[in-house]
Amino acid sequence: MAGEFFSGAASNAIGTLMVDYLVKPIERRLRYLFRFHKLIDDLHQQQNNLNREQTRVEEDVKEAKLQIQTQVIEDYIGEWLTNVENALKDVQNLDSRVEENKRCFSLCPNWCWRYQLGKEIEKKIVYISKLVEDSHFKRIGHRAELPGLEFFTSKDILASKSSTNAFNKIREALEDDKVNMIGVWGMGGVGKTTLVKEVGKKTKESGCFRKVIEVVVSQNSIIENIQDKIADFLDSQFEKKTKEGRAGELWLQLEKEEKVLIILDDMWNEVHLKEIGIPLNENGKGCKIILTTRRKTVCESMECQVIIPMDVLESDEAWALFRMKAKLNERVPRDILQEAQKVAKECKGLPVAIVTLAAALKSTKTSKGWEVAGKKLERSKLVEIGNIGEEEKNAYLCIKMSYEYLKKETNKKCFFLCGLYPEDHSIKVEDLVRYAWGLELFGKADLIGEVRIQVLEAIDYLKDSCLLLEDEVEDEDGDGGRYVKLHDIVRDVTLWIASEEKSDFMIKSRLELLNKSSESCEGISLLDSEEKNFPDRLILSKLEILLLKNCNV
Repeated sequence: MAGEFFSGAASNAIGTLMVDYLVKPIERRLRYLFRFHKLIDDLHQQQNNLNREQTRVEEDVKEAKLQIQTQVIEDYIGEWLTNVENALKDVQNLDSRVEENKRCFSLCPNWCWRYQLGKEIEKKIVYISKLVEDSHFKRIGHRAELPGLEFFTSKDILASKSSTNAFNKIREALEDDKVNMIGVWGMGGVGKTTLVKEVGKKTKESGCFRKVIEVVVSQNSIIENIQDKIADFLDSQFEKKTKEGRAGELWLQLEKEEKVLIILDDMWNEVHLKEIGIPLNENGKGCKIILTTRRKTVCESMECQVIIPMDVLESDEAWALFRMKAKLNERVPRDILQEAQKVAKECKGLPVAIVTLAAALKSTKTSKGWEVAGKKLERSKLVEIGNIGEEEKNAYLCIKMSYEYLKKETNKKCFFLCGLYPEDHSIKVEDLVRYAWGLELFGKADLIGEVRIQVLEAIDYLKDSCLLLEDEVEDEDGDGGRYVKLHDIVRDVTLWIASEEKSDFMIKSRLELLNKSSESCEGISLLDSEEKNFPDRLILSKLEILLLKNCNV
């Protein structure tokens, strides 16, 4: 009895093995030959299924990118879409081979070819069905968290991947005793100044440097001006009057100091540190330098041991910042978000362009309104803007559009008044009040207090539009006055707009421009520190405000 049982079991096992190892492989091979057309139909069915799932996932990705919670698409989504694209190309290739064989062997099929191709088609069917099965993802993306937030305390700084990377590299270079010159370069408005100021603040708080001296060099700055700014930080006065004598005094003073960091911001050309009077760090004495510039060649000519590029925001970071500034939350309809995203892309990832344009458009509540803004920006690209690069041109146009969206003419006039001041200048709001009163920007007023209220309202509106920055400086007059300032790119745009003949308030801010044309000019500002002679016999029939400093008239 037991023998019969084991004999039967053995027979069944052998039968199963024979089916698995002999019958099924033969059946599969025969299927490649005699059910070839059925395999092709199955392939096309799976192709249709995959096309359907591809469309669905791509729509989910578009939806995810528009939502503020899911800015970053998961890596496995991208990999799946790439695999799908390759698989669909493979199907097209297989179809081409089938059609080619039909033409070559229309009456009598090529059995070797059919067997080989049938085998490939079956493998592709299995692969595609697996892709279809894997298409039901639990999560498409996740919220874009900007890295390195623990490094930054300033409310003005955006902790992007680029700024975090630059911050870490600067910190490493400052800790290296062999490095005494660090260059940070990138296009205007990318955030270089804000970053190095934060570095200076952090290093001073941590005790790495006893003194941190910040000097804005700018495009037209001269050696004596740089010397004056450094002396102000050191609370010292020069005894000698020549540039060389002052350089010697600065050198001796800085050479005695320990752990001094000097930030030379917005450099346009090479400057010789010895001419200024800056000794580089040696044996723990002297200074370490961080310079910022728009040109990599400046870093190279200054022989920076470490050169750090600062790039624009990545697309997900730029969109997250734009949404935040434009107040586009989760409840905003999808059609509005789609049009807003088109506008955001025109900012090309440049923070200063993003924040000003988004702030200007935050009251736009319809899809049509965003579409109009996008078309207006597109038309503006035809405008010629001086000798600037294509990337900076986008920033100019975005800021100009922000200006055009200012609701009141008085806000625009206040904006122009701020443009009368030199680059990186601290603007005392009380001075703007007096100018506005004298120019009767708000109509005739008996009391200056009435004008002050309206100027403060305009200043707050410009700040809210991200066209003006609050400036935390020590009040020189000691009367508790408030100060503001313009970002250098915003100031450039202000003067560009105001230089046009059709401008509501034409401004000339440089002597060479004044010599060329001045008849239509309503504002002249020559407040830079350089000694100059005011030109004779100018026709100034429209002049309303004249600001002069170190000027012989």
